[in-house]
Amino acid sequence: MWLTVDDLLADWIGTDAPYGQEDTIGRWIGRAERMIRREFPSIQARIDSGGEPDLLETVRDVVSAMVTRVFRNPEGIRQRQETDGSFTGSITFAGDMPGGLFLSDSERDALREPGSTGSGAAYSITVSGKDTGRHYPWCDRTWARDSCSCGTDIAGYPIYEAGDCSCVG
Repeated sequence: MWLTVDDLLADWIGTDAPYGQEDTIGRWIGRAERMIRREFPSIQARIDSGGEPDLLETVRDVVSAMVTRVFRNPEGIRQRQETDGSFTGSITFAGDMPGGLFLSDSERDALREPGSTGSGAAYSITVSGKDTGRHYPWCDRTWARDSCSCGTDIAGYPIYEAGDCSCVG
């Protein structure tokens, strides 16, 4: 267990700390830690190796934030609005799963191995803007004079309308 119930209560900001719910807090801490281990199976080995000096504290911070989100909004409410006379106040909870147990994108980034990228990497396509290659014989330019249906205008060679055609150089 990376985070204790006492650690979470000590991290709590505000006067509404969930004292008296220590057993429930412990179960949610266990759930959060299992979620992290499922997504980052080598995290314990990385902590034990000592190669990332702040990793254990970062994991504790992430578990604390995950569980705190659950306790701050246990009903999973997206928005709450209250009116008292002429005064109105509202609170909007962020995230895709308000009140749910989840890892945010920034928390995932903090737990990734140094130098690794996320699951989705960016890429780019060089657009030539002119025909630099040969088109398939059935390539269509009906709807746009500067574009074609086989993709030669983009890549310099056919990338769409796949087929093994010896008629393209």
